[in-house]
Amino acid sequence: KTYKPDTATIAKMKADADARTEQLRSLVEKMMTKQGVAIGTADSMWSFLAKGDFTVSADVKAQAQADIADDGYWGVEQTSDRILDFAKALSGDDPDKADAMLEAFKKGFEQATKAWGDKLPDISQRTYDAVVEKFNKWKNGTEDASTEA
Repeated sequence: KTYKPDTATIAKMKADADARTEQLRSLVEKMMTKQGVAIGTADSMWSFLAKGDFTVSADVKAQAQADIADDGYWGVEQTSDRILDFAKALSGDDPDKADAMLEAFKKGFEQATKAWGDKLPDISQRTYDAVVEKFNKWKNGTEDASTEA
């Protein structure tokens, strides 16, 4: 079998991730502005959030809770599925590349932890664990239909 990157899926996933990230960033920026906090770089935004020294309106809280719920866009299942799907698209669904893709994910997770400035929230660790499990199932050919790209 010849493995080729799925450029259409990659482009679609990048566009979706960019749009959702911009939506999240906009939400945080509005919250920061309302509290008189200067908006700086992305790293300072994450550090600001990590400190937890802020208040949110009821509508922002409801949106955030929906986004990180079990079935939410930023929830463990959807996020870990997107990460696996992206790795599959990049590798042409070649399970022999699973270890290299997993190492890249782990490196990114370490970078995210540094940008956060502290241990990442529990949802991040649960997502990490789900990603590792899904990569192992992909590599071993034991994944179920719900994680197929």
